[in-house]
Amino acid sequence: MQKTAPTLGRILTMVAFALSCFGLLLFLWLSFGGPVPLQPKGYRFQVAFGEATQLGTEADVRMSGVSIGKVRTKEIDPDRPNLTVATIEVDPKFTPIASDARAILRLKTLLGETYVELTPGTPGAAKIPENGRLAQGRVQKTVELDEIFQALDPETRQAFRTWQQQLAGGVRGRGTDLNDALGNLPSFAADGDALLTVLDAQGAGVRRLVRNTGVVFGALTKNEAQLRNLVVNAGDTFDATSSQQEKLAETFRIFPTFLDESKTTLARLETFSRDTDPLIRDLRPVTRDLRPTLADLRRLSPDLVALYQRLDPLIEASKTGLPALRDVLKGTTPVLASSKGFLEQLNPILQWLEYHQLTVSDFIANGGGALADTVPTRTEGERGHYLRQFGPLGPSTVSIAADRRATPGEIERGNAYLNPNVLVGPEHSQRMMFPNFDCYPTGEPGNGEYQTELPDTSDKPSCFLAKPPPVPAGNQRLVPHIEAADYGSKAKK
Repeated sequence: MQKTAPTLGRILTMVAFALSCFGLLLFLWLSFGGPVPLQPKGYRFQVAFGEATQLGTEADVRMSGVSIGKVRTKEIDPDRPNLTVATIEVDPKFTPIASDARAILRLKTLLGETYVELTPGTPGAAKIPENGRLAQGRVQKTVELDEIFQALDPETRQAFRTWQQQLAGGVRGRGTDLNDALGNLPSFAADGDALLTVLDAQGAGVRRLVRNTGVVFGALTKNEAQLRNLVVNAGDTFDATSSQQEKLAETFRIFPTFLDESKTTLARLETFSRDTDPLIRDLRPVTRDLRPTLADLRRLSPDLVALYQRLDPLIEASKTGLPALRDVLKGTTPVLASSKGFLEQLNPILQWLEYHQLTVSDFIANGGGALADTVPTRTEGERGHYLRQFGPLGPSTVSIAADRRATPGEIERGNAYLNPNVLVGPEHSQRMMFPNFDCYPTGEPGNGEYQTELPDTSDKPSCFLAKPPPVPAGNQRLVPHIEAADYGSKAKK
């Protein structure tokens, strides 16, 4: 046991320690609302509450959510024992309180921490004097939580009690999660306030959403069996998805790359769509014309199916027939080479006859009729046939002129060789006459081509020039010269 006297330093250390402990206790006392000894009292007034069992001394007094004072004392009103008179002390910067202010008891949390809520009142109203009392008519009745539960019917209270029991079982062992949820509740409420502000601005759209959601759920509940199948199938889908979680995770890892590639692809597709838009517009008439073609093809398809089904024997026979045909074609090569000179002479004649096919057919059909007239002969029992002819008579048949243009007004026309189809077609239908090689006798300037403006009169006859026949190819003569074709000096092998 040490018996030495304490030094001055030790005494000062103990005194400093004691003062620090006193200061810490005083700070905690003031922080929790305790009064400071010998401190002068501030502005105080009284408020009588009907139900103040949960209101304690040093409870907060708030105005617009800001703490402005404390409840210093509370006691029973001697005149009205059912009221509790609370003495409220207000910070100097919020004094005095207007006489038309309102007071009400509120709960900070569901645990029952009660505080006094004051309204500012109007600026021009009279003020409550020091140690005065707020009029009882300005004190609002407090609705306690137990009053809310008492207002419920027994069935609802039992359902609420059951829900509380289930909630307690649900959060058992998850107190940390519940505390975290309650801790995040203020930020959630702030974010929810911003969200609700946006929804309030879009009130009409929210109403339509709720209404349409009700319609959707109404339609879903009409057939509960199908709804149940939907829920069961959705559960099976999620189960199958969860069983492939590694592949699903891999999908999400490559999804950003997929989005980048899709963005590039969509850009190229947009360029392609702009480039193909003119093509699609040009193809629209084709698609309209394609519809009857497809309809005809649909009617033809049964016959085509039967044809393709019967092609097997032909395909089998072609295995020997096609090689034989190839040998025949190879053997005809020298024959075709030898016929070159003959075909060079024959083909132009056939082409000219094809161009004059109507004239040739008329000659064949009318040749017998031209020789139908007969005349008796010197030989008994025989009859002679003659070809009827006619010849024009007029001044031109007995006169000689050095130049046809020297006799204007004559009616002769230079049309000794008429081309086929001169009496058909739109030009003949318009002029009602056939063309001529020249129109000099009309006396008109140039080549004399003339169209009368007064049909069926004594006006001079109309006349228009014939065009060179298109056969042979490239012909520019009114009377073409048919020449042999030139198929080259050597036959193609």
